[in-house]
Amino acid sequence: MQRPHGLDVYVYLRKSRKDIEEENRATDEGRIFDTLERHRNQLMELAKKEQHHILDIYEEVVSGEHLLDRPQIQEMLKMVDNGNCDAVMVMDLDRLGRGDMYDMGMIYRAFQYSETLIITPNEVIDPNAEGAELLFGVKSIISREELKSITKRMQRGRQVSAKEGKSITRKPPFGYLRDENLKLYPDPDHAWIVKRIFEMVAEGKGRSAIAKELTKMGIPTPDRAREWNATTLKNILNNEVYRGHIIWGTKRNVKRNGKYVAKPLPPDQWQRKDNAHEPIISQELWEKAHANYGKNYIPPVHTPRKLTNPLAGLIYCNNCNYAMQYKKDSKNVIQMECRSSKCRGVVRGISFRTLEDRVLEIMEKKIQEFKADEKEAKTKQKEPSVVISLHKKSLEAKEKELKTLYNQKENLHDFLEQGIYDIETFMVRQKKLADRIKETESEMKELQGGIIQKEREEKNRTEFIPKIRTVIDAYQTTEDIEKKNQLMKSVLDRVLYTRPKGSKYREFTIEVHFRF
Repeated sequence: MQRPHGLDVYVYLRKSRKDIEEENRATDEGRIFDTLERHRNQLMELAKKEQHHILDIYEEVVSGEHLLDRPQIQEMLKMVDNGNCDAVMVMDLDRLGRGDMYDMGMIYRAFQYSETLIITPNEVIDPNAEGAELLFGVKSIISREELKSITKRMQRGRQVSAKEGKSITRKPPFGYLRDENLKLYPDPDHAWIVKRIFEMVAEGKGRSAIAKELTKMGIPTPDRAREWNATTLKNILNNEVYRGHIIWGTKRNVKRNGKYVAKPLPPDQWQRKDNAHEPIISQELWEKAHANYGKNYIPPVHTPRKLTNPLAGLIYCNNCNYAMQYKKDSKNVIQMECRSSKCRGVVRGISFRTLEDRVLEIMEKKIQEFKADEKEAKTKQKEPSVVISLHKKSLEAKEKELKTLYNQKENLHDFLEQGIYDIETFMVRQKKLADRIKETESEMKELQGGIIQKEREEKNRTEFIPKIRTVIDAYQTTEDIEKKNQLMKSVLDRVLYTRPKGSKYREFTIEVHFRF
């Protein structure tokens, strides 16, 4: 990934066994070799170059293999776990730990859950990036291989079970129960429903008619939904389990564009066991039903439909977020209703004209509110254009101030390198500067937000408010439904409708979302 700049970082320093051996060898030869100082200088130089703010430096004076032996990393991991920093700077990834997989798991989770980066001179590691886990030790590879092995064993076990005629689905098919040996047997409460479905198809009834009849009779569906539908019936009619056969492995999940999709497999790759259990449907009934299956299907004829609803695609139920339906009631009055099963008996409909009037009323209010705000701004001499100019001047001053602070921060590193400051003095001065930099950046962000807000207000004044006025006037004068719809969609994004069951006439609320 691209190297980041200006982060809040901890610096972690630790000697390896190899470093200790090198230091001992240097001492024997009369040389001075300080590993931690050498690494500290390198990381400080990197922090200077990338303008990172050093919150603290953790130096491990002992070289322990396990986390329990290293108090400094324990302390640092607590801070990381709490999300106190953006990144940890370290010479190499293995400086964080080379203990057992338990230790590596703790380290990895601390960085992953807190979304903390690991910065080294050669790379930047994002623990949440794909493949990052592999960098934290061999165990991740072993775990994946073990998972593959386990998955393969489970697949083989399922194949064997299917060949033996056992039911290995998450739950038994509708109409069946399952014994302790995974064998299916007819469910006395539901098997008759399956048989009746096949009989009705054999009699020539279509799936939609059957679904309506079953729903009207109050017969429970396989998924406990309120209503039967053609898709549910199709799944039952095509399931050979009702003939007494077990079929497994008809599909395989494959990854495409980062998502798993089911890919159908050819029949010769299926695991099949005929006559595995007692059938609910006889072979004769199966063949008769399938002979009639699909005969009643009438292919849809797509003819251009004339738009009748001026607010089509704009009114949504606030309870279920589905589009409201435009229809005439028994008195020939046009109503807007939510037809979702979730809202049946919960959300009450409304006369279209009443709803339309309320939408236009809120659009008018929007214009009046803006005019009132504009008048107040002029009275206080705070017109958007004036405020924008003042904000931009303040922003320029803050940018200069920020540049000066970064120059001062760079000088701190120079003083440290020249020995003018020791590390303690550097950390104190650097913290003060880092706080001032953050404060200045926060003020700049606030100014930028103010500029964006005022620019939006200025755009509203010059573009959107006049546009709303034009839309209202044109909407009320034209009789062209499609034109009305286009006008409304040019200024409205959506309208959320709320009216609980039992509400009195005109007791409803709408939330209008404009396109600005």
